[in-house]
Formats: sequence, structure tokens, C-alpha cells
Amino acid sequence: MPVMSGSPQVKTPNLDALAADGITFKRHFAQATPCGPSRACLYTGMYMQNHRSVLNGTPMDSRHTNVALEARKYGYEPMLFGYTDTSLDPRKFGDGKTVPGGYEGVLPGMDPTYALTGDWKPWLDELKAKGYEVPDDPDEIFKPIQATESSCGKGKNFSPRLFQSRG
Repeated sequence: MPVMSGSPQVKTPNLDALAADGITFKRHFAQATPCGPSRACLYTGMYMQNHRSVLNGTPMDSRHTNVALEARKYGYEPMLFGYTDTSLDPRKFGDGKTVPGGYEGVLPGMDPTYALTGDWKPWLDELKAKGYEVPDDPDEIFKPIQATESSCGKGKNFSPRLFQSRG
């Protein structure tokens, strides 16, 4: 199994297992961080300083087109399987403050065939099917685990709750 970091000194068994179960883009570059502005760059083809969506949840200015709207002009019907996490321009809706879908909105031009939202159940069901122990209450995932030897003196939130593989 390859080592994600490429270094024999840095062991990454969980990342290695994740990479073995999917696709790894080893030469991927993003236009911006965090994820929301980076997606806005992909959607609009613009730099962050131009589309001005600089933080997660910052609404996309409706004056800018996007890849889905442009594809529709040529007869394509872009379908969403997953999420775009696009905060829509509040100026396009009633009071100018309320945005349908909040930060989990669908990119204009996309048909949400299977939109994933904050509902963790489908993902947790997939993890269970792969043999991971998953708590019945999804919120348990985010609670800190009891102090371990490696977390000594680093605060109660140092260690994330980890999934334990049965296999």
C-alpha cells in the first residue's frame, strides 16, 4: 500500500486506506481556500478576488455565470449528485436577507438529482456496510474521546473520535 505523504518517516495508515478505496489526485491544485471559495472558483472560472466569495457561506453574486448555466446554453442538463454548498445571492429572494437552503444551496443551473445535505445517515450507512463501527447517534462522532496517553496535557478535545474497523 502506498504511503500518502511519500515519506517513509510519516505513517498515514488511515489516509492510505482511504486512498486505496477511491481515487487520489496527487497533483491537484486549488485556486483558493477554504472549500467554499475554492468551489466558487471552479464554478465561475474566476479568481476569488473577482467572484468575492471569500469565506464558506458567502453568497455567490448572481451577476456571475457558472459552469452549469453555461452548459445549459448548449443543451446540456447538468445534474447534481452530491453537493455544491452554494449560498445563493440573497438579493434574488423576497426580503434580500433570507437564502433558501442556507449555505447548502444548489448551484444555479444544476438539477439536484441526488443532493447531499447535512443528513449524515446515507454516509454512516455506507461506513457500516464497509465494516466500521458507527454510533447510532451521528452527533457522537464529534464528541471528544476520553483522554489517551498521546493526548495527555493537550486538552479534552485533542483526540478526535475515530472509527474502528472490524476487519
